[in-house]
Formats: sequence, structure tokens, C-alpha cells
Amino acid sequence: MWATKPKFRVEWNRNSSAAAMAMLLVALVNAYLSVNVSVPSGGQDSWNHYLYARWAWQHPTLLLDQWGKPFFTTLAMPFAQLGIGAVLFLNHLCVLATAWLSYLTARKMGFKNPWMVIFLFAWQPIVLSNVHSVLTEPSNALVLVWICYLFVGNRWKTAIIVASFLPVVRSEGFVLLGAILLFLALRNRWKYMPLSVVGVLLYGVVGALISGKWNWLFSENPYVRQEIAGGFDAGHGSFWHYAMHQKEIMGIIVAALCLISLVLVALYVVKRLNRKTPANNSQIALWLYWPLLGFFFLAHSILWWKGAMGSHGLLRVFMTVSPVMALLSMYSLDLIMRVEIQFLNRLLKATVSVGMFLLAFPGAGLPYPWQSQAQNDVIYNGNNDNKPVAQALRWIETSTEYKNGILVHQIPAINVFKDLDPWGAESQLHPTSPNGEWMNAKPVNQWPKTSKTLSIWSVDTKDSGAQDWMPKGSVILWDNFHARRDGNMGRAALLSLKKYRTIYSAGMSDADTTNDVIVRVKFQD
Repeated sequence: MWATKPKFRVEWNRNSSAAAMAMLLVALVNAYLSVNVSVPSGGQDSWNHYLYARWAWQHPTLLLDQWGKPFFTTLAMPFAQLGIGAVLFLNHLCVLATAWLSYLTARKMGFKNPWMVIFLFAWQPIVLSNVHSVLTEPSNALVLVWICYLFVGNRWKTAIIVASFLPVVRSEGFVLLGAILLFLALRNRWKYMPLSVVGVLLYGVVGALISGKWNWLFSENPYVRQEIAGGFDAGHGSFWHYAMHQKEIMGIIVAALCLISLVLVALYVVKRLNRKTPANNSQIALWLYWPLLGFFFLAHSILWWKGAMGSHGLLRVFMTVSPVMALLSMYSLDLIMRVEIQFLNRLLKATVSVGMFLLAFPGAGLPYPWQSQAQNDVIYNGNNDNKPVAQALRWIETSTEYKNGILVHQIPAINVFKDLDPWGAESQLHPTSPNGEWMNAKPVNQWPKTSKTLSIWSVDTKDSGAQDWMPKGSVILWDNFHARRDGNMGRAALLSLKKYRTIYSAGMSDADTTNDVIVRVKFQD
């Protein structure tokens, strides 16, 4: 595809200066979001990923936990020891690094005005709405654009080795890796294919040695496990769900340019069939970028349609492939701007740059900087707000009888703001001596405060909880969203527990929201 080994030194020129200015504008907008958005995007998933990174130092096995995502947990662990703000800053850095690598990739491809790809990436609604988060999508986007950069630079071996780690960055990495394997096959680079298992094999072997399960990578995949066990109902919807939400994902400009790129690669295929001279940029768009985006789009559309693998129809997952969407739109824009009409080119640059900014905020569901701030739907943020969850927690904490029990719940934000260790109870319930022998569990009143929490799925609901092992005095804080969906405990199952009694309720009976809260305490062993 590329005949010569490229030079990796990037000389500073007018494009570099324009790129630096674009990066500064993006950084300022992102800084504005970090100051004015009170709650990170991603809901409870953001808090949950922070908890994995926060407590991985005390529980090293979390570095291999596939629910927490090994790559992100490892990357974020040192930042998390400094607090939630440091991990939010890390994701901001990931977005800026992705923008810069997108620019370098576009520049290596020989695009005219490659600095524009920075806006095409950073001001997609899906990027703007999730930059201030503790989600794993920003770091995955960084890894993916790094792979694209390496391929464009003809660094095949390094690109494949980096790509081999995609499945431990996020579970969709298997889909993305499949697209890259197709790319290798279509470009007759079969000799590099064995390198595609390096990352998976490395993590698989380490996980197998620690867990004792040779198929750890699949047997401990939370999505596979819950799909087999029917762990929770994540819902389902139309196959066209993601196609109909491009205003909130790519935005109108990038979506239009991506469609143009699809037409352009189709024309390229016709030219190749007629034995015309191949164009490098058309090849990379056809063989790499579109398979990456196409495989990802098709996989998520099918999963949401079938209600499989824990798909909630979340739009934010497309932040993972946002740099690919930016590069495809830059491919279209480059061909349009090669029409040598100076006035129109200047107008197009201004229109795209300003248009990306203006369309990003409404697409992301955010107010413009000059507008009043939108109210965030805060379930619990540690303050004395009036949400039912916060009301229930205040009631528990002010009661002398129940405040020292184990708090059983399914809301990660509670653990974040109260600095509770979701994995700490395990070492208290099953302590071991220095020589590795099992010891009797200590009474709950002797546990460290940080360990006094468990997830609702730990409660045994069979036969109305006849065999439930929770210590006496344990307090269940149940909500009709996270506890029911993620904790797999509906209202009927909760109220059927014979060893528990209801001591408090808050909010209204409102299915599928956190405005319906019930507190029950275990009164007998």
C-alpha cells in the first residue's frame, strides 16, 4: 500500500500552527466543561470505573477484572489515588491526545488543511458529551487512533501488536480486532496475523494463572457470563436505533461527510475494477476505516436489536470510534477542498469549524457557554440534596440502630462519595492467616468503615431468603433502577425476604427510576 518507510519527524509549518490553535480552542472548551458540568457523564458507570482504579492498589486482582476494563484500571490507578478529579483530568488528556494523533494521521495521509480533523473529532456531540467522564471510551479512542496512525505510517508490526490489546481495552475490541484482521487479509499481510494474539494471549495467560481457569478471558467476561446466566434485562429496541441518533453521535456535518466518503470509496472500487491507478487515501478509507466503523456500528445495532450482551442502547459507546469517523469525514473534506477555488475553500473551512462548534452543544444535550447551565439529574453526590436516595442515606446515618451495619446497595456513587471499598467486605468475611489458612469472620462492628458495603446481588433471594448469609443488622438500600436492573432484585423479591423488615421508604412508586427507594434491615440470622 505504501512503498517507502515514512519519516516520523513532523516539521513545524503553517498547518502545525493552525493545529496548535485548534488544540488550544478544544482545550479551552473542555476546561469550560470541567468547571461547569457538576456531574461527570456516564452516570453510575463513571463512578464504577473510578472505584476500580481507586481500590486496585489494595486489590491488585482488579487490574485484570474485565468489568472494570484492565487497560483503563491500570492507566487510571495512580491518578485515582489523588481523587476523582485526577481521573477526570486523565480522560481530558486522552481526548486531547486523540485529537493530536488524529491530526498527525491526517497529515501523514497528505490531507490538505489536516488541522481541521481536530474539530471534526473533538466537537462531535458524542465526544463533547463524554469528555468530562470517568468512562473507558476516551482511552479506547486514543488506542484506536494510535493504531490508525501506525498503519498509515507503515509500521505494521507495532500496529498489530497494539491492536492485539484491544479486547482488554473494551469488550468491543474483539469486533475492532476482527476488522483489522480483515484489513490484513485484504492487503495480503498474512505474515503479521500471528501478532494479533499477543495482547489477548498475555492477559489470558496471566488471568488463567491467577484464577485457575484456562478460558478466563471468556468465562470471566461479564457480558458473556450475564448473557448465559440471564443476569439482567438491559432492554432492546430497533435495529436502526443508532442510525437514527446520528445528530447526537457524529453530528450533522460529520455524518454528511462520512456518507460522502462512502460514495467516494464506492467510486474508488469502480476505478480499481477498471484497472485505474490506486489512491492511497482511498485504500486506507476502504480497507481500514470503513471496516472499523462498519463492524462496530453493525455489532452494536444487532446487540441492541436482540437485547443481547448487556446492551442498553447507549450512544456513548460510539466515542470509541469517533477518531475514525473524523478521519473519514476529513477524507471527504480533503477531496472537496482540492477544488482550487480559494474563496470557497476559506468559506468551507470557516463553515465547518464554526458549524462543528455550534452543532456539538445541542447534539450533546449541553447549553452553550453563554447560556444558563442545565440541571444535572444527580442521584447522589455527597451533598444534602433532596433526592430519595440521599434522603434514605441521611435517615440511615442518623439512626443509632442501623448506621453501623453493612450497607447493601447498587449505586456506585455512594461508594465514591463515602469512600467505601466495594471489595473490602470479602477480606472481612473470609479472612486468612499469615500462612494462608481460613479464619472465622470478625464481627461487623470490628470491620474497617471502608469495608462495610456489599452489592445487592450478594443477597440470596431463593426461597424468600431462607439461606441468606448476610450478617444480622445488614441494611438494604433498594432503588427501582440500579437495584432492579444491575442487582437483579425486583420489588417482589425484595419484599419477599422473610428475615428482613422494611424500616423506611422514600420517593414515589415509580418503575424504572431511582425515585422509588425502600430500606430494609435484616433482623434475624
